[in-house]
Amino acid sequence: ASTGIYEALELRDSGGRYKGKGCQKAVRNINRIIAPKLKGKDVRLQKALDEFMVHDLDGTKNEWGYPKAKLGANAVLAVSMCIARAGAAAFGLELYEYISELKDTQFDASSIDVQRAKTKRYKMPVPMMNVINGGQHAGNKLPMQEFMIAPTGAGSFKEALQVGAEVYHSLKNVVKAKYGKDAASVGDEGGFAPNIQDDDEGLMALMEAIKDAGHTSKVKLAMDVAASEFYDSDGQTYNLGF
Repeated sequence: ASTGIYEALELRDSGGRYKGKGCQKAVRNINRIIAPKLKGKDVRLQKALDEFMVHDLDGTKNEWGYPKAKLGANAVLAVSMCIARAGAAAFGLELYEYISELKDTQFDASSIDVQRAKTKRYKMPVPMMNVINGGQHAGNKLPMQEFMIAPTGAGSFKEALQVGAEVYHSLKNVVKAKYGKDAASVGDEGGFAPNIQDDDEGLMALMEAIKDAGHTSKVKLAMDVAASEFYDSDGQTYNLGF
């Protein structure tokens, strides 16, 4: 799979264990470096503790930001998530209620209103399904990496999940009809990876699948282009393969 040039570093062990993909270094960094420095601190200070880990404990920086290359983003993120859960528990809130309050108060713990959080109406996010793979996620000629569907017209998360699943299975039939049974293989992230020659062809296949599934009015298209994967720095252009 690809890694964007702006992505933080996911620290792996290298070596023979798990073919180098183990995370013992990240775990060791949590236990030996992060935990001793955070012990006794107030878990309600989410932003301050996140910045303490990123700037003070890790301290790595490049031209794009803070890659967390010393401790590993997987170590820092794991601890940040634990702090968020502990902060929610400290206020007696569900995690989603607490995160909403963090957003509304701009991380000011003194302004968090438990009653407001418990009475507020919440919406589930729209699920986005990665259904066609290209770029570094597949072996076809599609330069763009992820072709996704977003069931924005569904009335609930339950319905959105059903719509997405039905379009996905409809797409499988479209792929088989257009490119043969062998073309229904999937890429790194579970989307189909047929031998599509260009991006428009992929979008047309998606539109056909949405129509065949009977969900034309409920689904919109989305893309994760991963443009840095086909950027030509010498010519300062994007190589789309044509």
